[in-house]
Amino acid sequence: MIRLKQSLQYTFLAITAQTLFALPALAADFAFGETAAKETEYLSKNLAGRSIGSQKEQDAIAYLSQRLSDFGYQPTLQPFSFEYNGQTYNSFNIIVERKGTSGKQIIVGAHYDTAPSSATLDRSNLEGTNDNSSGVGVLLELAQRLENERNHSVKFILFGAEEVGLVGSGYYANNMSSQEIKNTLVMVNLDSLIVGDKMYFHAGRLAATEPEFGRYRDLALEISDELDIAAETNPGLNPNYPKGTGCCSDLESFDFQVPVLAAEATNWDIGELDGYTQTTNPRVPGGATWHDPATDNLAFINEVFPGLIEKRTREYTQVLDVFLDRVNAQSVPEPTGVMGMTLALGLGGWRMRRRQGGQGR
Repeated sequence: MIRLKQSLQYTFLAITAQTLFALPALAADFAFGETAAKETEYLSKNLAGRSIGSQKEQDAIAYLSQRLSDFGYQPTLQPFSFEYNGQTYNSFNIIVERKGTSGKQIIVGAHYDTAPSSATLDRSNLEGTNDNSSGVGVLLELAQRLENERNHSVKFILFGAEEVGLVGSGYYANNMSSQEIKNTLVMVNLDSLIVGDKMYFHAGRLAATEPEFGRYRDLALEISDELDIAAETNPGLNPNYPKGTGCCSDLESFDFQVPVLAAEATNWDIGELDGYTQTTNPRVPGGATWHDPATDNLAFINEVFPGLIEKRTREYTQVLDVFLDRVNAQSVPEPTGVMGMTLALGLGGWRMRRRQGGQGR
């Protein structure tokens, strides 16, 4: 894992909406997945190649900040710097919040960057339709739908630099105060929600030894069942990835600090049983589209999986919209047990990397 130097103070830069006045959020009167699918398409078509240090990364930050402002929020930017391949980069997390009254919060996160080019592969036009225009699109619709009157606050965070070591989420998580950690009910991570034979909801690895931290995963699966939406969790066929837990994205920055719910589409029953082989569809080379400009794009996905973008964005938005309402209505118990006490005291931070360099999916 790339650990960040603590040279930057934990500060926020306020963004002023440039073109539209921020209006209060209104009750949603549109179909589930409508905004999510449109935003997934927009990011793919207009903001391809939004990797670290690129102009498209800056354009994406401006666009996403404006969209959140359109939905009645006041976006702030959290700056961070890091080194990658011997070069120093600057990036930002984009943060908005709908305040509640309880003092507790739910974090919903998704990364907006795409994987950078390598010595052997030009990714300057990588659309990242699946990874992770889809997660950003669903987050934007959830933010749009969220009502003003809340019991628990909801903080939406669009993370930068996920593809080079979970850097933006790591910076945020590493700078959470012990009080914020204690007051965070759950971190919901949205990453790569389209291409995959199955929909999944996972807990963090802490749930493997402390079952109470799998309760949000279980709630998401319960809601999916109620809505007649097929969803599963990691079956644990690979002993390196315990049953019911997820990995390899920004959830890892928060795991062992707060309870985690991870949403992704893939197939944990095939390949190396690690979630990296997404589909049995023979038209997908190697069964995966991760970071591949030739396959992680609108044209390929719509041709090979017609209607899947609309279906998955609709279903994930439906489940998670209900999930946010259910958690908001619940009286959630404080963590218990040894690991629970560690969580509550803010002594977490144990991270797990599974791929060289700590890159996300």
